[in-house]
Amino acid sequence: MLQLDVGTCLQAGSDPVAWIRANPGRIRSMHCKDWSPEVGKGYSALFGEGAADWKNIFAAAESVGGIEYYLVEQEGSRFSEFDTAKKCLQTFRTIHPSL
Repeated sequence: MLQLDVGTCLQAGSDPVAWIRANPGRIRSMHCKDWSPEVGKGYSALFGEGAADWKNIFAAAESVGGIEYYLVEQEGSRFSEFDTAKKCLQTFRTIHPSL
């Protein structure tokens, strides 16, 4: 079993979709944390604002990855904790409306 941290995968220069496909049935949980290569953004990019291709990441996780749990995670933000959580959840629901 593996837990994929999408933000860390992106920061390391890896492709999360390829990583999921290379480990079929082993991705039981995923840290839905975005990452941006823009100077000064990095992990402070809110979910959906970074480099992650979430629609394809979710599709791979659900078709071959074996996903059971999504954990929306945020490291730092320009908003308050409550507003950050609210914005990340709204974006998650927009990108993945079936959950």
